[in-house]
Amino acid sequence: MLKKLLLFSFVALMACGQEESGPKKIKIGYVINFMSHEWYQNISKSAIARAAELDVELLVADANLDVAAQISKAENFLAQGVDVLILSPVDAKAMGPIVRQAKEVGARVFTESNPVPGADSYVGIDNHVGGVKAGEWFVEYAREKGIEPKILVIGLPNFEDCRQRVDGFKEALEKGGMAYEIVQEVDGQGMKEKAFKAAQDALTANPQINVIYGINDDSTTGGMAAYKAAGLDESKLTAIGFGFEGTVGQAALTGDTTYRAALAMFPNFVGASLVDAAVKLAKGEELPPHYETPTIVLTRDNIDQFYDRSTEPPFALKTDAVRAMMPK
Repeated sequence: MLKKLLLFSFVALMACGQEESGPKKIKIGYVINFMSHEWYQNISKSAIARAAELDVELLVADANLDVAAQISKAENFLAQGVDVLILSPVDAKAMGPIVRQAKEVGARVFTESNPVPGADSYVGIDNHVGGVKAGEWFVEYAREKGIEPKILVIGLPNFEDCRQRVDGFKEALEKGGMAYEIVQEVDGQGMKEKAFKAAQDALTANPQINVIYGINDDSTTGGMAAYKAAGLDESKLTAIGFGFEGTVGQAALTGDTTYRAALAMFPNFVGASLVDAAVKLAKGEELPPHYETPTIVLTRDNIDQFYDRSTEPPFALKTDAVRAMMPK
């Protein structure tokens, strides 16, 4: 009788313990491709903050541009039983096996930056459309200012999303019906020092260049620095960027520089959106194939609609203004 009573008490105690602990927390694993970049630092910070706000567990790992490391870290998260796996692919083509492994263990999986076949969704901007917006802004600006564009494109052709930014920009120029010349396209590898060197060589060979279009803030500002170092007339330069990832872009656009416009991708909003999307999937909701986050061309004229500039960069994002642009 005593044994039965003790057993009943133990079971009851266990049941109470389970009840008190509440439902299991949603567990999310996110493998970033390159944490050294300001874009991903801001995405990570905002994702961590959003996870805390929603009371979900978020594990973050950095692949540091190493495909094998990304696969290993993703497998580790799956072994830890994450409900949702998020990937910013180092190489989208290499992520297929990880997507299949996630499905095999019952985890949902989606990507940021580049879509991967078989994943539940892709969360982020439409890079091609963003490039078109940047190009459309430039066509109008060039006509207004009487610019005859001789353009240097500083790209990152290894990544599909970066190629789309360039393709969209070119498409808008072509549709704009304006006479222009893309003098040279170089690979700046998305880093300021590399962009500076690539632009320096291009400007030495083609000093007539008067427009720089970069696929991120570092590419654009690296090109601007090369233009200045070459001793060219900066009053003739129009620089257009893509990203507005953080301090670099914010300081350039609001300072006394030739940076005239930036296609803003709002990394802080993207980071929060990754967690929002993961929670939806973990709860059994479906996402569209592309869970699109907003973009807009920012200039000195409209930046205050989206950022609080009462302090030095990084400026505080006005989240409600960005959310209002989300597709209905």
